[in-house]
Amino acid sequence: MPIQRIHQASFVRGELDPKIVSRVDVVAYEQGLKKARNVLTLNQGGIERRPGTVYRATAPGNGRIEPFIFSDDQEYIILFTNTVITIYSSNGTLLQTITSTGIATAELMELTITQQADTMIITHKSFSPRILQRTGATTFALSVFQFDVSVNGEKTYQPYFKFASDSITLDINQTAKGTTGVTLTTSAAYWTSSYVNTRVRYHGAEIFITGYTSSTVVTGTLLDDVEIELDANPFRTRQGSGVVEVTMAQHGFSTNASITISGAQDIFDVDGDGLATANINGTFTITVIDDDRFNFTAGASDTATESVDGGGASVKIVGHPPTRNWDEQLYSEPNGFPRACCFHEQRLYFGGSASAPDYLTSSKVGSFFNFDVGKGLDDESLQMQIASDQINEVRHLVSGRVLEIFTSGAEFFLRPQTGKNITPTDSMIVRQTSFGVQQAGMPRPFDGGTLYVQKNGKNIRDYVFASTTELFDSNNTSLESSHLILNPTDTATATSLPDRTEQFYFLVCGDGTMCVYSSQKEQKIFGWTQWNTDGNYKSIACLSSTIFSLVERTIDGSTAYYLEQFATTQFDIPTDMSFTKTISGSYQPHGTVKNKGAVSSGLSQFIIDGATASPNQGDTFQFAGTGTTHTVTSVTATGGSNEYIISVSPVTASISDNTDLVFLTSRVFTGITQIGKTVHATSGSTEDGDFFYYGSAVVTAAGTATFPSPAAACDIGMDYDITVETLPQDVRLSNGVLTGKPRKIGKAILELSTTYNVTINSNQVLIGSNPNDDTTGLQSLTGKKEVHTLGYEKDPTLTVSQTAPLPMRVLGITSEVYF
Repeated sequence: MPIQRIHQASFVRGELDPKIVSRVDVVAYEQGLKKARNVLTLNQGGIERRPGTVYRATAPGNGRIEPFIFSDDQEYIILFTNTVITIYSSNGTLLQTITSTGIATAELMELTITQQADTMIITHKSFSPRILQRTGATTFALSVFQFDVSVNGEKTYQPYFKFASDSITLDINQTAKGTTGVTLTTSAAYWTSSYVNTRVRYHGAEIFITGYTSSTVVTGTLLDDVEIELDANPFRTRQGSGVVEVTMAQHGFSTNASITISGAQDIFDVDGDGLATANINGTFTITVIDDDRFNFTAGASDTATESVDGGGASVKIVGHPPTRNWDEQLYSEPNGFPRACCFHEQRLYFGGSASAPDYLTSSKVGSFFNFDVGKGLDDESLQMQIASDQINEVRHLVSGRVLEIFTSGAEFFLRPQTGKNITPTDSMIVRQTSFGVQQAGMPRPFDGGTLYVQKNGKNIRDYVFASTTELFDSNNTSLESSHLILNPTDTATATSLPDRTEQFYFLVCGDGTMCVYSSQKEQKIFGWTQWNTDGNYKSIACLSSTIFSLVERTIDGSTAYYLEQFATTQFDIPTDMSFTKTISGSYQPHGTVKNKGAVSSGLSQFIIDGATASPNQGDTFQFAGTGTTHTVTSVTATGGSNEYIISVSPVTASISDNTDLVFLTSRVFTGITQIGKTVHATSGSTEDGDFFYYGSAVVTAAGTATFPSPAAACDIGMDYDITVETLPQDVRLSNGVLTGKPRKIGKAILELSTTYNVTINSNQVLIGSNPNDDTTGLQSLTGKKEVHTLGYEKDPTLTVSQTAPLPMRVLGITSEVYF
């Protein structure tokens, strides 16, 4: 019978899409798997059990978690739930709860968040941006974002935009600063009640709207004098006449309107004769010539000596004609709020409001709350529109080597002039690719690019700069594993984990699973795996060296949400939602146990009471916590409340009545949350250290679990299924492949590393001959292990799994295929 040996030395491509099963010709087939569930791919090629999680806190509800990193030793997890922000330390300790945030459940996964030093900005299209400010090592404050205001209160340094059609004019009935009850009248229906508490600008003067009257009338307070500045030399004179013609485009005035002119200079001939400044400044009645010109008569019967243009460069008019020259604040209740935010090169950027979806604005350099355009100097606010061939709604902004702009229809970047920083006059928005991004799941910088979720919710693309072309590409990283990508809702990256060379991109999916992408582009290492748990992953966040998840679990018939921290390695914690239990003077799982009646010397059996949880065979204790350590050899209930007869070894000394039994090890543990679930007890810390397994137990309604073996300290948590299945082993012959023909894998040779438990095609692989030893724990295997399998199939595969939550690492698999 012909035999061919097939060796798979690498699993770095992770789990591949079922539709690739016939692509035996591609490299991915040689390095990929049919299933890779709850495992990590290693840069060296192997695959291992993923780390478990440690219970940190019970969350107030479903939500989203984000990191807040102030410094290496001051990091926080920020949990957003319905109208509440809960703040935890890096070890999961509750620090603060902030209520009435105004952020609803439906908005949580669509938030965009950016942080700089002690300030986090939170944006969403439906509410004004929020500021989460770190005010101390353990304290935070939440506030609504406020733009800077000038010292005199006349100007708010925020973006303004002309939303109204040019056919709609605005007129006001007052011009003096501080006037209240000013009437603002539009030429057509425009206002809604939501304009109350917003600002508009009339010829540059800000008016704070205080009341709504009708769709054409609102009232407000004038924050600055209305002074209409004209172009340079706006006056035209005629020789021998005192009539002065004024040029003012689309002025809006009517004949007989009264205006006040200031700043006009003498219009003299070379001899110093003509219209004096005193006679062309002041209050005048005008006559309209056309839409762009009107005239007035100079005072004191003064006349011009020649026909010239003049008046100087500082002519201003005080008046209130109906005008098209008005605008309103860009971000407001009627116009929407920014979807996206980002700190980049000492500026804060906003983008993507409802009424201006493709508009981008920035603060001044180093002044994050000042969005004043000023005179367009290099350090002043940048405000620009994408204005491409379609409306590209700005959804995310990412600070990379340039400002990356992700929209609903395409990907852009903000390109400064070569050799210069970003400035208002020398920068432009440049389209790169045309895929579009979804709102949920923020793009994350990763492995030299930025990973983003395409708007179809199916592709994860890598927006990466190509130095050869100086352009960006959007490569599909999930093409070979697209079946794993199911309605993504949240993302995170971990790039500097302790004792690991791998870096990971996490993607929480709508079905409660989590996809994990490992990548090292320079080494051509990249692949996806899927993690799941007894429940649903809802959110993921990474600090500098730790990973947190928000998990929905149903326990004892009730659904709750838990903040859990992933362990560093599988050797530390191999179970989920784990609690560490340590027998001590302050934690005695049996309660306060005492001997009932004096115990004579040499006895091996006596009565105890006060045991809220029954002792078990194998438990150890000391009388009063000192002296000889006794092992319980049998336990019998007396029928009395919390009373038992126990047999011990060795025999006792003389013990007085009501002496405490202080347990040192126990099979029973109390205070366990996972009621009705099967939990496992383990202890370990590092790969080189000892590892112990004490068995499994079902948690009772009282929150107790009784394990087969006693422990002094252990980690108690729930198992998660490990599945590693190879792709069909297809033999290659000189005349082709055996695809579709019966064949079998007669023997598999596993290259294992520090593995304590593993099965192949449901066959338990024997590892060592020594079960738990009191001092050295379980034996592990590092090396090769042969396993024989049976059965012919047209698509034979090998499935690696486990029967207990213990560390497992597979470095390679060699299959002997019979055909």
